[in-house]
Amino acid sequence: MQPKLIHRIIIAAGFLLAACSYAQNQKLEAVDSLLGIRETKEASQVLKEIDSAKLNLAQNAEYYYLFAKLENLENNADSGFEHFLIARKKFRALDSLDKVASINLQIIPILTSSKNKDLDPQPYMDEYLNYARQQDDPALLAKAYMQLGSIFINTDVEKTIQYYRNAIRENKKTGDSLMNAKIHHNLGVAYGEMTREKDSAMHHYEIALAEYKKRDLTDYISYIYNNKASVYKQQKEYDSAIFYYKKAEAIAPKEYKKENKRLLYDHMATAYELKGDFSNAYKYLKLRNIYSDSIQQSEQNKAMLDIQTKYEVEKKENENLRLKQNRIWLLAALAVLILVLVIGFLAYKNMRSKKKIAEKDFEVQKQKLDKVLKQQELAGIDAMIEGQEKERQRIANDLHDNLGSLLATLKLHFQNMKIRKDRLKEEEDRIMQQTDEILDEAYQQVRNIAHTKNAGVPAQEGLLPAVKNFASKVSASNKLIIEVEDSGMDERLENSLEILIFRIIQELITNVIKHAEASEATIHLTHYGDAINILVEDNGKGFVEEELKPKEGMGIYSIQKRVEHRGGTVDVESIPGKGASVVINMPIS
Repeated sequence: MQPKLIHRIIIAAGFLLAACSYAQNQKLEAVDSLLGIRETKEASQVLKEIDSAKLNLAQNAEYYYLFAKLENLENNADSGFEHFLIARKKFRALDSLDKVASINLQIIPILTSSKNKDLDPQPYMDEYLNYARQQDDPALLAKAYMQLGSIFINTDVEKTIQYYRNAIRENKKTGDSLMNAKIHHNLGVAYGEMTREKDSAMHHYEIALAEYKKRDLTDYISYIYNNKASVYKQQKEYDSAIFYYKKAEAIAPKEYKKENKRLLYDHMATAYELKGDFSNAYKYLKLRNIYSDSIQQSEQNKAMLDIQTKYEVEKKENENLRLKQNRIWLLAALAVLILVLVIGFLAYKNMRSKKKIAEKDFEVQKQKLDKVLKQQELAGIDAMIEGQEKERQRIANDLHDNLGSLLATLKLHFQNMKIRKDRLKEEEDRIMQQTDEILDEAYQQVRNIAHTKNAGVPAQEGLLPAVKNFASKVSASNKLIIEVEDSGMDERLENSLEILIFRIIQELITNVIKHAEASEATIHLTHYGDAINILVEDNGKGFVEEELKPKEGMGIYSIQKRVEHRGGTVDVESIPGKGASVVINMPIS
């Protein structure tokens, strides 16, 4: 056969399988829809048309699940239970835990209604509740609490009512109005059948009935009529009870047909008997017996118990077989895993070693580059400071030597003129006196400027005396009182560091004079360990820190750059109207 022909056959077969799978899915969906509206006869017909041998694993699980639902609706509890267990097993194998949880929820009422102590619904309830809590799903939790309430309704009605209220609380988070109606329906049953609070029962029945009518859910409407009739019968209002029983009888049930008819006729026979209408009581008793003959409850219970026993035995055998197989696979997997881990570890170790070498080389190169850049930056800062010092020295010298000497000479000339003042007129003498005073004041100001500009850190004095000297001079000339406080400043620092600190303090005080409008300022110098702390604070007008604009080479920004290059930090704090403080920490090495 030619390769092209084989390829075409394979493609055609694939299309055929896909089409077949699609058709099976369509039928399964149709069955689900029919069961949803309780059309059990039509659903049964479509199920018979499905060839279960042609279904894939997921479809096969769904097939058994739908078959179980159908049997359950037809009152074949034993068959429904059996098929639910098969579907549960298949969905668990597919890891479809949501479907497993759904089946658990449907098995619980089957076992609860059987009233057989050996058929315990609690394991199914526990598994469902654990799943709902893990998912943290309000819808699942609402269903769980409703089923829990149903389990305890005959033994602890208070616990039942509390569970139903928990279900309402969780369901409010979902906004499911139908689920809300079902919970209120169950609450009505709990109050109506197990307590004396008949008004509460009727209240909850009305809430449920309104939603059922809105959705035209005839089966549920008939249940409400039956429940209301039961309340009236307990209150000995037999006419009202019979009225609601007949309303329920007028609705053809779609689910649990046989059981619903048997219970309805049994209740009607009892109501007529209590009323004293024995003719109708006998009539409905005969009808009840007709439906009773078709339901073998005890045999169903026995069948379900046998099914559960077989299921548990099979489950145990499968688990033992699975454990043996798992041990073999586990040993093989461990051997392969160890081999893979050894190879992987060696490869990882080799790769990590290469990575470490590369990272180390990169780090070394980076450190070298950082060192070069830092040296260049420090050299630039040192050169800048040295240039500033030279410029300050030059300006101070020029002021003192040139302009100062010129003013001094001019002053001598005026003094000589004063010696000969007897030759001058009285008005000229007054002018000369004023000029002399002005020249004297100008000379003193030039001297002050020269001394201030030349204020540095002389080698013989050190940082602290220089700062105190600077503070004294500024206090005298700027009407700003500056105090200097120190701690641990007994030893000298390296000269370039002292110059840097002095210039920083000088610039900070200049900022205070220019901008702060302060009357007092304090300079704190503290030497501790291998670091020095500088604090400059004032009582001026302060500022908003966010509005402080950094400008290259000026003010705080310039100080920050110089301090950071020395490995230090600068913190600025200010409250408008309450002054400002600048804290600087710098290593001394």
